[in-house]
Amino acid sequence: MKKKAMALLLSAAMAASALTGCGSGDGGSSSEASGSQGGQEESGTAGEESQAGGEEAEESGDDGQAAADDGEFYVDEDGNKYKKFDDVQLKMLICWNGGFKTADDQYNNDVAKAIRDKIGVTVEFEGINMSETEKLNQIFATGDMPDMINAPYWGGTAGETGVIKKGGNEGRLIDIKDMVPNYPNIADAYDIGVISTKYLENDIETESGARYVLPTEVAGSKEDIALWGYGVFVRGDVPEALGVDVSTIKTSEQLMDFMKQARDYGFKDINGNDCIVATTYHNGWSYDDYAQSFSEKKLTSYALDENGKMTHFNLTEDYVNKQLFIWEMVHEGILDKECFTQTDDRGKEKVGNGTALFSCAQYGITVDATKLTGLYDTHPEMRYIPVGPLNYKDGSPLVQIESEGRSGSPAIVFPTTCSNIDAALTWLDYLNSKEGTKLICYGFEGDTYELNEQGQPRMNADLTARYAENAEAVKEELRERGIMYMASRTYVAKKNNLWFGEPGPFEADALDPYVADYRKQRPAEVIPGYAIDALAPGFEGYDEFSQWAFDGEKEKEYKERAFFADTEEEARSILEDYQEYLRTQDGGKMQEFLDYMTEVSTSRDDIVY
Repeated sequence: MKKKAMALLLSAAMAASALTGCGSGDGGSSSEASGSQGGQEESGTAGEESQAGGEEAEESGDDGQAAADDGEFYVDEDGNKYKKFDDVQLKMLICWNGGFKTADDQYNNDVAKAIRDKIGVTVEFEGINMSETEKLNQIFATGDMPDMINAPYWGGTAGETGVIKKGGNEGRLIDIKDMVPNYPNIADAYDIGVISTKYLENDIETESGARYVLPTEVAGSKEDIALWGYGVFVRGDVPEALGVDVSTIKTSEQLMDFMKQARDYGFKDINGNDCIVATTYHNGWSYDDYAQSFSEKKLTSYALDENGKMTHFNLTEDYVNKQLFIWEMVHEGILDKECFTQTDDRGKEKVGNGTALFSCAQYGITVDATKLTGLYDTHPEMRYIPVGPLNYKDGSPLVQIESEGRSGSPAIVFPTTCSNIDAALTWLDYLNSKEGTKLICYGFEGDTYELNEQGQPRMNADLTARYAENAEAVKEELRERGIMYMASRTYVAKKNNLWFGEPGPFEADALDPYVADYRKQRPAEVIPGYAIDALAPGFEGYDEFSQWAFDGEKEKEYKERAFFADTEEEARSILEDYQEYLRTQDGGKMQEFLDYMTEVSTSRDDIVY
């Protein structure tokens, strides 16, 4: 209703002032961030004035945030009004290890030119091939920062989250809290149900009330909850040769037996080379999929023990056993030792050539890897198929657990080096409009897409047929024109399904049938309630405590030492040393923390674990 009211206000203002807009377009993606810093008042004012209630936006001060001509606007096909700038060029760092594929010419491709014609803003992306946490630390330390950064922001004690929070507290990020409401297509990023109360209160909103972070890749409607399709996948000829019904494999122990049979059989890849039994993608993502049956169906790592006392999964015997399962995979020559440090491209190469008999993480990535190399078509018997899916520890089937609104997400932040915050937010606002999303996802009506009877865009018949044959080649072709790549790191509260009847281009007509079927096997299940871990920051000295208690790098160091230990006894000893470290560090602060969590667990009647 808020957006409809805004659209009516904008339409009325347009009529009153006799403003006219440019032609229509399409596209979509969005993101948002916040940060407080002295000297940002002019930027903030410009942002506030840009679109609210159809007000005339004025030229902003001395930060180069001026429109091409005072009062010049673009009005889209739905009546939304956008300030038009004079060829503002911005840089966005895509802070995700593995790089980011873009058009070779990010300024002159067809979509970039169409966006520039409408709002006068162009954003060029830069990727990384290093640790996300390390890169964030590096840019904040040096001050060599771009206009925008898209990075992991999983909340809680995640390493990247800590660095971004620190950057905000040190005045390196712009506070966008009061700006974002003036950009209606991204303003719902903070709505409860889009994100969770826990995420908003503990990770987005600071104690001072500032918001440095714009959550992205969240669902703007129930229809748009993304189904990621995590799991374990095996080359199709493996169970055929071994006489195994993969749908009957429901525990990690059964999976281990299956993988040992595959190891001993002597399979070859498409080049006749010996095979790796199992691999992952970048930096071990996500070997946890192989050990899913050690997990419980819950939102957090906390639980009450039999005495009603709070405990954390990392302190339990189940935690040790889960890591010992991965140790066994390494020790038995099943899990690829290189996987803990390899890049995504290296993982895709192993899967694409059929060198790895088992893969994990998201099914679509595995399928795409085989299409890229041609294995999918030239060796259909080798197409990877799902194993299981595995069950939880209690024997219930795996689902995609979701909180009531996402509790961690990719996010966009705006460093104080942002040369034009108004232009940056206007660009995101346009990309997240219905017209903008259509443009960046589908391209151009009559060229790359047509409208169906429901008025929804569908890629044309030629592209759809060729996409079914070779998705990567079509993606590359479209990417050079600027189509599809911008959306993946710029959408805020996604509404593609709601608007267009499909999660993304080709998916209604050409989504791989293997992937479509697997998504039905791993549906999303929303668990309502207030997750107990949201109360953790109320513990006195939590910031200092969490830095060592939930240090992901420290945990990774212990786990990977254990994975490469010579014996199970040595591996167990390393893992128990980690647990002892947690119990005894800082004078036994962990037990104080758990006692606090036990106490506050009764403070609300909607607590879930």
